[in-house]
Amino acid sequence: MIRYIIIFWYIFYCVRIWVAPWKFFQLNADYFNRKKGIFSKQDINNLIPFQWRLNQYVTDKKTPPKTYPAFIKPEWGQNSYGIFRADNIKNFREISNHIQHSQLNYLIQEAAKEGREFEIFYIRDASRLWNYKTMTITEVINTSGERHPVNSVHNTYTNYVDLTEKFTKDQQNSIWRLLSRIGNFKIARVAIKSNSIKNLINGEFHIVEINLFAPMPINLLDPAVTLPAKLSFIRKSMLSLAKCTKAISKRQKRQNIFFRKLIMHYKVKHAISQSMDIQ
Repeated sequence: MIRYIIIFWYIFYCVRIWVAPWKFFQLNADYFNRKKGIFSKQDINNLIPFQWRLNQYVTDKKTPPKTYPAFIKPEWGQNSYGIFRADNIKNFREISNHIQHSQLNYLIQEAAKEGREFEIFYIRDASRLWNYKTMTITEVINTSGERHPVNSVHNTYTNYVDLTEKFTKDQQNSIWRLLSRIGNFKIARVAIKSNSIKNLINGEFHIVEINLFAPMPINLLDPAVTLPAKLSFIRKSMLSLAKCTKAISKRQKRQNIFFRKLIMHYKVKHAISQSMDIQ
């Protein structure tokens, strides 16, 4: 339901300020890999400064990871679709047997050593694109007891806690100064592993992934946030997003993104349905 409310208010404000809602898919078009037809996780990972970057590389689906645990994931995907964790060579061989004939490209990513996971969502300020207009900081908590769980909205052990109000404006600005060094994304959600809030603010972390295609503000999944607060946030953030959409340069070359991503989405889902028995 929340997703549909977000879409409604985004379209409402786009119509109100005279901008085509479908231009949403052009917000991060500069980072769309036209040859592959995806927002490549490997391309985006290469934008991350070395001190925050996890070792990640394209796999031939046969060569084992250099270290364990390791995550094997499609080069593109959302909501953790198709991500596997290999804790040892036996796990990897089982995974390899199921994905080696897949048409999808897969990556191997080392597991972050930090113990806490945060999702930072932001929308840039349309009138000052070097700054942010909306930012939320949400902690991801997994109750399964696993050391390296694959968290997602579909994982029943995954819970979300909105911490945004616990950060001062100066602390949020400090985090923004760090994240703004990575690309010129108009909207993004950044998954980060860090050992503490202090370390997060000080830039002592690793970035697991950056979602550019349709990043949902994950703070809205915190059950402690009241419905009026969620609706207020949605209205304000979608107005900011509509304004950001209108600010897209007319000189920017339009990319055919939506339908290519839709096709890839179903390819990923099909690949996952064939390998559910090993997760």
